[in-house]
Amino acid sequence: MDQTAPVLNGMLARHDPALEGSSAPPVASVIVKQAMTRRRPGAHIVVFANEKGGVGKSTLAFHTAVALAYSGARVLAIDLDRRQCSLSHTLNVRAGTDRALNVGLPSARHLVLERQSGPLLDQEIARIGSGTDFIVIDLPGADSTTARHAIAIANTLVTPVGSSTFDLNALGQTHPVTRQLTRMGNFGCLVSEIRAELLAHSQPVFDWLVLKNRSRTTDRRLEHQASEALSLMATEMNFRVGNGLAERIGFRDLLSYGLTYLDLNLIPGVGRRRTDIEQSIISLLAELELPGFANSGVNVGALPKQRGVMSSGNASAYASALQQHMNRQTD
Repeated sequence: MDQTAPVLNGMLARHDPALEGSSAPPVASVIVKQAMTRRRPGAHIVVFANEKGGVGKSTLAFHTAVALAYSGARVLAIDLDRRQCSLSHTLNVRAGTDRALNVGLPSARHLVLERQSGPLLDQEIARIGSGTDFIVIDLPGADSTTARHAIAIANTLVTPVGSSTFDLNALGQTHPVTRQLTRMGNFGCLVSEIRAELLAHSQPVFDWLVLKNRSRTTDRRLEHQASEALSLMATEMNFRVGNGLAERIGFRDLLSYGLTYLDLNLIPGVGRRRTDIEQSIISLLAELELPGFANSGVNVGALPKQRGVMSSGNASAYASALQQHMNRQTD
């Protein structure tokens, strides 16, 4: 940390000036001081954040919440993207699928924070999150006061990135020839500033995990270059690098029903059960190194067994439609 501080300080000085001014979100020092006035919840807070959109934040947040629920944990999911509401919508669809099939899908309590501010987020966490083990927060792909507050109160910060230059630039920019880090991106600066303020006030600091997400086997060269760049940034910016979920048609197909591959063990006749994909979801949970999950997580062999879903005509029709939809996929 001490050796990289001068480098980081120089890069932080070149943070986007557009974030300054009366209409910009408060600076990191204000955000941290505000967070310090609120009592931290007993639950472990996992925040999925990246100002770059389309990197899979909501998909990862959903799979994390469901995998934690499968482990028996009590989970609250908070959607801060009040325009898209992807996480909350998918959990609502999941509840509808569960009612139609009557299989008892493990899930999370969830809400959309319609009126947004740091204190209002804290208020909802205190009101609804009491008694939960984990709080999963999905941030929009934009900077805001509430997003900054969520990062400041996180225990684990998860930043998904793809292999494209645009995705990596949100964290930092590297020289195309030397591959050296030339400057930190706006999001990378923001996270570093909040972490520095937390340390300055002797506050608990989040574990920052950057996940290589939506990887494709056809992009091996780009994947390799992205891995090299992230490895360099990780040393300079002090984050861990892990693997998210691969780019698969099946993930998108199942999300339209609020399902994950972990659920196929409960629903007979719906698609092909893929233990390798189930394991990738469980490995995602292990990557997060959450309390009680660093070396264990969910055991595929211990997943609930199939339950009957044909107890009514509606359930049978829904299961049949779902089965036909899944059997058409080629992934």
